[in-house]
Amino acid sequence: MKFKSVVSIMLAGLCVLGGINTAKAADFPDRPITLIMPFGAGNAPDTAARIIGEYFQKKHGITLLITSKAGGSGIPAMLEVAKARPDGYTIALTSANVVTVVPQTKPCGFTYQDFTPIAQTNLFTMGWGVLASSGIQSVDDLMQKAKETPKKYSVGSPGALTAQRFFHAQLMKHFPDSDLPYVAYNGGAELVTALLGGHIEVAYTPVSNFAPHGDAIKIIAVSGSVRDPKYPDVPTFAEMYDKNLVFDSVYGIVGPKNIPAERVEILQNLFKEALEDAEVRQKLDNVFINYNYLSAQEFGEVLKQYNDFFAEPIKQYLEENK
Repeated sequence: MKFKSVVSIMLAGLCVLGGINTAKAADFPDRPITLIMPFGAGNAPDTAARIIGEYFQKKHGITLLITSKAGGSGIPAMLEVAKARPDGYTIALTSANVVTVVPQTKPCGFTYQDFTPIAQTNLFTMGWGVLASSGIQSVDDLMQKAKETPKKYSVGSPGALTAQRFFHAQLMKHFPDSDLPYVAYNGGAELVTALLGGHIEVAYTPVSNFAPHGDAIKIIAVSGSVRDPKYPDVPTFAEMYDKNLVFDSVYGIVGPKNIPAERVEILQNLFKEALEDAEVRQKLDNVFINYNYLSAQEFGEVLKQYNDFFAEPIKQYLEENK
C-alpha cells in the first residue's frame, strides 16, 4: 500500500512537470523574434522575410524583428546568431552558401554544424543578367566580347568567397582566353544598382532580383539544373557547357545550436503554415520568389549535402590561388 502511494505521488509529480513543460512550449513565442539576415535590405530574401513576417503578425500576433546585416561574406551576422542564446528568439534567414561554403574558405568561428536547422523556405534560381541596352545576347557573345576587349567586362555577385565565386571559377575554365573578373558586392540590391549604373556588365544573383526592372535587364543564363519555368527561353549553363555547372541558391531558417526540440518544431510548423497560405504564395509569386518548404530534419540534410558538394571545388580553388 505504501509502495502504491509513493508511485502515485511520483506519477502525479511527473504529470505536473509534464504540464509545466507543455505550458512552456505552448507559451512560445511570447515575445518578438529577432530574424537576422546576412544580406542587404531590399533584396529577394528580405522581401520573402517581410511577407512571412506580415503573415506571422496578422495570423498569430507574432512579431518578426527583421534585421539585415550585410558584409563580410555573411560572417558577422551568422557569428552573432551562432553565439545567441539557444531559446528560439534569435534566428536567421540565410543561404546554405553562407553557412557551408564560406566556413570552408576562411576561419570564421562557425561551421554549418554550429546551427540548428529549422526549415527550408526558398529555392532561388540564380542567373546572369545584363543590361538589355548592352547588346549582349548570350554567354558566348559575352565571352567573345570579354576576349576581344580585356578589362572592360566583369561579373558581380554578393560575397567574395561564396558558391557564386566558385561557380564562376569553374565556368571560366571553359573560356580561358576571356577576361571576365569576379567583383564582390554586399547584397542583391546593391549588385543590381551597380548593374543598372554601368559599374559592372553582368550581375549573378537570384533572378527574382531582376524582376522589378522589367525589360531593362536581360537574363542570358541560369545556373539551375533545369530551366526556370518563369523564364523558359533562358538556357542553363549545364545544358550549354557542363552538366556539373549547377547551382541553385537554397535559403532557410537556422538558429543557434541546441534550441530545444519542441521550440524547433513550433518554429518549423509556423514557417510551414505561412508558406502553405494562399495569400502568402500569391505575394511571393507576384515578386517572382519561389517557395520550397522542407522540415528541420530535411533542411539539415540539405546543408550537409551542400557542404560536401562544394568541399572539393573549394579545396582545388584555394590550392590554385595560394
